[in-house]
Amino acid sequence: MSLEADLTRWALTPDGAAIRTPSSDLMPVRWQGRAAMLKVARSAEEMRGHDLMLWLDGQGAARVFKREGAALLLERLEPMPSLANWALAGQDDAATRVLCGAAAGVHATRTQPWPELPGLPRWFRSLEAAQGQGEGFTLAWATAQRLLSDPRDVRPLHGDLHHGNVLRSPQRGWLVIDPKGLIGERTFDFANMLCNPAPDHALRPGRLDRQSALIALEAGLDRARLLAWVGAYAGLSAAWHLEDGQEEQAGQSLTISALAHSLL
Repeated sequence: MSLEADLTRWALTPDGAAIRTPSSDLMPVRWQGRAAMLKVARSAEEMRGHDLMLWLDGQGAARVFKREGAALLLERLEPMPSLANWALAGQDDAATRVLCGAAAGVHATRTQPWPELPGLPRWFRSLEAAQGQGEGFTLAWATAQRLLSDPRDVRPLHGDLHHGNVLRSPQRGWLVIDPKGLIGERTFDFANMLCNPAPDHALRPGRLDRQSALIALEAGLDRARLLAWVGAYAGLSAAWHLEDGQEEQAGQSLTISALAHSLL
């Protein structure tokens, strides 16, 4: 389904230039006088994200106005202020607290049955496949196996919760967008926060130590288990970078993984 077809079907008025990402086509629009975002998924992963957005039902997330097939019409959020800019400009603690608040909305208990979403073990197949590529992958996979074999506080997860996927509504505050949609341990959703908003920032002296302690306090997590998930997730991220031929980025992710393991 094309953007043009959905514009006609839902009587939408373009309100900005179309945006193409590796997995979706997007366009800012107006719908019944409201600012909205039209998003058409081009991958199964993005379609699962649509399923989770429907299930979240606007609690902690952008509201879904309409959904049909690959097309989603969403509440449009503001790109500024930017949590990434906050973190990079010395307001890391404030950005982290916002991220934890957004996560709480996603993780809140709901009465409706969970959507059918993949479990975390499926996601970690790339890390398993990277075995033999170096000690960093071996350590990260061992940690991942330990965590995945003993999941705690399992629930639907955003799956890609970081500074760029939490935006502000002037009326409703900070809300998530662009979930991957997973089922797994709640603590996993906080690992990516500590790898962002940029590898250089994540690796600043003392940053992982301080922000992991803050997240553990804000979200009620076991800090050692959070650091273990960072070690596993950063290893997974490195494996994905290798699959894409991005050796430099893979090395940065492995360095984050090693740093997380050193703090355990």
